[in-house]
Amino acid sequence: MKKSLKREFIIKIKKYISKIVLFFLYRGFKVTSKYDSTVRKEVDSWKDGFTACINTGIKNVKLIIKKENGKIVRIKEAESMDLEITFKSIDVAFLMFTGRLGVSKAYAEHRFTLKGEIGKAMSLVRCIDIVEAYLFPKFITKNILKEIPKKSMGLVRCYGNVLFGRV
Repeated sequence: MKKSLKREFIIKIKKYISKIVLFFLYRGFKVTSKYDSTVRKEVDSWKDGFTACINTGIKNVKLIIKKENGKIVRIKEAESMDLEITFKSIDVAFLMFTGRLGVSKAYAEHRFTLKGEIGKAMSLVRCIDIVEAYLFPKFITKNILKEIPKKSMGLVRCYGNVLFGRV
């Protein structure tokens, strides 16, 4: 059965928005891993070479990060993943990426699959929660996070570093 043109258009829009969000999520992750002590502590607990993937289920719409020499880098592909989070559909990924669905609720509703250690996944999710607290406005974060984490840098500094890639 062929998808309708409207559905194909909606998927294409969600795909591009998801790519943009993953780009800024990565940038936010790099900035907070350098300037936020909580994220830095989590990243320091990962072994060098740790690889994690957030996959939307759509080809080429994923974020793969790797810890190399104590820093987070984005890579295109990896032979093996220590941790992989795969959303069951682009619709679920889109809800999460646009701040309308939190990770804990998506996990409780079985909206994604997890391959890897749950402890490492929780560590990654704690980092993502902090990144979201910096990137999303408070009226969104209060709906998707159980508690808003304490920030250790100003929003202007964070946005400047994320937008201009100064990390």
